[in-house]
Amino acid sequence: MSSTTLGRVHLRRPALWSPSSAPRLFLAGGAAAIALYFTLTPAQQSVAYVGIGLAAVVAIFAGALLRPAAVRVPWYLFACGFACEIGGDAVFTVYEVGLGTEPPLPSTADVLYLAGYPLIALGIVLLVRQLGGQTSRVAQLDMAIVFVAVATVQWVLLADTYLEDSMPDGAQIVSMAYPSMDVLLLVGLVQLMVGPAKRSATYWILVVSVTLWVLGDEIYGLTLDTYTSGSWIDALWLGSYVVWGFAALGVSSDEAPVSDHRAVPRLTSARVALLGAALLAAPAVAVVERGLGHRPHVIAGAIGASVIAILVLVRLTGLLNAVERAR
Repeated sequence: MSSTTLGRVHLRRPALWSPSSAPRLFLAGGAAAIALYFTLTPAQQSVAYVGIGLAAVVAIFAGALLRPAAVRVPWYLFACGFACEIGGDAVFTVYEVGLGTEPPLPSTADVLYLAGYPLIALGIVLLVRQLGGQTSRVAQLDMAIVFVAVATVQWVLLADTYLEDSMPDGAQIVSMAYPSMDVLLLVGLVQLMVGPAKRSATYWILVVSVTLWVLGDEIYGLTLDTYTSGSWIDALWLGSYVVWGFAALGVSSDEAPVSDHRAVPRLTSARVALLGAALLAAPAVAVVERGLGHRPHVIAGAIGASVIAILVLVRLTGLLNAVERAR
């Protein structure tokens, strides 16, 4: 063989799957599954709904294992929380497909659904702390203001309406618990948006997922009398499952904690907007009530607005004292 003979050139075919391509493949497959979901019969939809949710749980658990052991706990909590939600979906499927009826209210499905919310909310709190989120008195005060504002809106628009319905006590308690649990997710959503997580693409994806879930819950609560399985609202919940799995699989270097040695978080434009939105929450919900023709909840709105005003006053007083000390 001549010395000028070229050596063999080994051409590699591009791999169909790799850890870096897993998030995109999962997202594409999930989107296709959701589109297919709306072409199925009601019985098939019930089974497919559980299947999509289980795939998301597996993806979240796998995403936890892809991360360093020291930062896995929030993702394990997400996986457990979603497993509870899918367990509730499975109970619904057994009743709807196997027994031809909806489960009673309350039922095992409600226990599983409600158990998932605090696990997911706790996971968000731990995740924000891992990223360097502030845990000072001021940061906790900001979250308290948001909590009261969201709770006021939820109570006036959704929770209190169940007290007016003629349903058994157990059913009323469970029905009121759902919008109450949404408060936890909404506060977690705010923490992701104003905390250090906003620098990470992974956690902006989580913001999208939580937003989809909360939108689904809120629209469901407002259209409870007309909702049926297979409605377009299902796309919001299923989309939340898939997007959360996508976020879990997308491990990146921008998840490193933010180094911030300030004891008090800066009063950024986002935090100012947050405090302003909290102050306007009670008047805004009163206007919405008037527009929807609902019975006005004057006492609940007044209590919420008063507590928010007091907390904001305490927050601003602390800020002015800090400025004076700095001078």
